[in-house]
Amino acid sequence: MLPIAQQYIIHSTIPISIVAATIPNTKAARNAVFPPFSFMPSPSRIGVRLMFAALAGLSVACSEPTTTVRRYAILDEIGSSDWQSVSVGTEHTCAIKTNGDAYCWGSNQYGQLAVSRGDSICGSGNAKFRCSLLPMPVQSGAKFSAISAGARHTCAITNVREAYCWGANDNGQVGDLALTGPVLTRVPGSLGYSQISAGATHTCAVRTDGALFCWGANDRGQLGNGSFGSNGVTRVSLNQPVATVSAGQQHTCARTTTNAVYCWGAIWTGREGGLEITRSQTTPAAVPSAPGLAWITVGTFATCGADASGFAYCWEGNPRGQLGNGTQTGSITPQRVATDLEFVQLSAGIVQTCGVVTTGQGYCWGDDSFGQLGVNASRLSTACGNQSLPCSLVPIAVVGRQRFTEISTGPGSHSCGVTTVGNLYCWGLGLSGQRGDGTALYSISVPILVKEP
Repeated sequence: MLPIAQQYIIHSTIPISIVAATIPNTKAARNAVFPPFSFMPSPSRIGVRLMFAALAGLSVACSEPTTTVRRYAILDEIGSSDWQSVSVGTEHTCAIKTNGDAYCWGSNQYGQLAVSRGDSICGSGNAKFRCSLLPMPVQSGAKFSAISAGARHTCAITNVREAYCWGANDNGQVGDLALTGPVLTRVPGSLGYSQISAGATHTCAVRTDGALFCWGANDRGQLGNGSFGSNGVTRVSLNQPVATVSAGQQHTCARTTTNAVYCWGAIWTGREGGLEITRSQTTPAAVPSAPGLAWITVGTFATCGADASGFAYCWEGNPRGQLGNGTQTGSITPQRVATDLEFVQLSAGIVQTCGVVTTGQGYCWGDDSFGQLGVNASRLSTACGNQSLPCSLVPIAVVGRQRFTEISTGPGSHSCGVTTVGNLYCWGLGLSGQRGDGTALYSISVPILVKEP
């Protein structure tokens, strides 16, 4: 079901180890559900609702059983809703409504949806698991201000600044040593939390006074406590107030209140023989030659940010063009993304990056093997990696005329975005129901409306 794992040799201050990173490694057609299409002309009169262009009656040409479900390409906003924010994990997605209600959907193998069961069974043969194809409420009555979907766990902050985590806890990423599963576990702390980020096997959160705390796996120093040990929730060794933090695979970065950027954990150093090489950094270190950044996001291989003017920068590993600088060559220093677009939000994933510019248009770049860029196949002119996978080395507009407030992409192969009228769309891989459109179809390369709870 999942893409084949590739192995990357890691150079570090501890003995060399081989770390498996699940990244797309297939030539499966990105247009398995939708073939190329063209826009329908829209009326020119101001105030008239744009025409709805749809593709109907298309057959599913992929490895899963055929279905009679008709899929539509949403090119224009139809109606409105009250979604406020969204966060994409590996095989699940979570989002918050404007009233503070939180919902999750997709894989529930580890209780990351905060429910004991799901509404469906995903997978096949001996690899079946509980999942939900539709948004499920996280906890009745609880109100949330922020949520973050990790690889196999989820964390959120309530409207009274309490932090909770649930799901897989094999490395203590939920915040204690218990096997929590769907049970919400409160993160300890005498002061409230302002922001939280769930990574692959660790979690970090910013306290309201700017202090930064991390917990979970620390095999590469990703907790930033000066060691490779993990003793629950510990304070990061950074003597500056932090504004935001982003936790990735084995890597963490933080932006201070003065827009300085520090990173620690598995720090990328180069590529040798097709392998991405990193070293271990146990304490925060300033990113070399980094401009002041007003936004920071950590992916599996790459880290990105935007300065106060909205210009985007990315650095570290670039095996699938996720740096967006027109190459597949990595860099230890931030490189300007190849565009003059001004970004108000960015999200780095496993081998793709997405963001929103000042007009509300969504842009993505990097690997598009499963349609996670949400773009027209005809606009992809580059093949990345040894497998010649479809990709874009520069930002390319997400198909459709929606205007987004944010787009989230993560350690899996799907992306989701909230629009200015509160609608929520997802695209890309969906075998675990992570698109929230009521199906577990293979891949969809255009924005599909998430069904209302």
